[in-house]
Amino acid sequence: MRRTIMGRQSFTGRGALSNPPGRFDRQKLEAVDDGWFLEESPDSIATTLEPDRARSVITTNDSPDIPFDQSINPYRGCEHACPYCVAGDTAVLMADGRPRRISELRVGDEIYGTRRIGLYRRYVKSMVLAHWSSIKPAFRTTLEDGTKLVTSGDHRFLSNLGWRFVTAAGHGEPRRPHLTTSHKLVGTGAFAQMPTADADYRRGYLCGMIRGDGLLGEYIYSREGRSHGNQYQFRLALCDQEALVRTRNYLLDFDISTGGFVFQAATGARRAMHAIRTQLFGRVQSIRGLI
Repeated sequence: MRRTIMGRQSFTGRGALSNPPGRFDRQKLEAVDDGWFLEESPDSIATTLEPDRARSVITTNDSPDIPFDQSINPYRGCEHACPYCVAGDTAVLMADGRPRRISELRVGDEIYGTRRIGLYRRYVKSMVLAHWSSIKPAFRTTLEDGTKLVTSGDHRFLSNLGWRFVTAAGHGEPRRPHLTTSHKLVGTGAFAQMPTADADYRRGYLCGMIRGDGLLGEYIYSREGRSHGNQYQFRLALCDQEALVRTRNYLLDFDISTGGFVFQAATGARRAMHAIRTQLFGRVQSIRGLI
């Protein structure tokens, strides 16, 4: 298991600034200067205090790092700053089963986390409550299948022998369990590669959505005084707005614009249904040619 430390400097104004290795550390570190740390590192980070109306002074947690589940906390946040960091391109399993980069998460998103229930730790859906970035020394851990995880040294992973830090404690600090080449990580495993949203993928997506749930028709009528009274319709109505927006954007990539409207308002236990449509001959024919 190879670990690479990136960056040696730290900035002032906060706690938990760095985690330099000890002189007698048996772990071999390879210094990498890629420039990003020096370019993006601020001179200092000021502490901001804001009033907060908390419902209770008693806070609860289920963190494996803390030997208690309740405490009295007069403020929100931590002056030392959270030491657990992962690289922005690290994949996170969303509640809908799809992976997403942690840098792309937003407050309110649902992801999969874990919670101890009785003697076992179970996967549960968890809501993202906060999202921020930081700059600090990082370590690269390479797994047997080639997966590379870039994290801070204080990050903990669940292994077959329990929770383990990425690196051992620094010189003069209390010993702590850390990862070695004899450990195996416990989790969902490597994620499948997301498909590339190229023209073929977008066309296949549109074909499945429109043929499966869309209305695409041509109606021939005879009208007095006109050459014809033909009508052309395309409509796609869904409860899933994410899929509807994606379909609309993919159609725009093929220069086919559509209008949106509420197909059915929410009533009782039924969700609202939104739709996109067009009745122009050229656009309907273009959609027919795509699928």
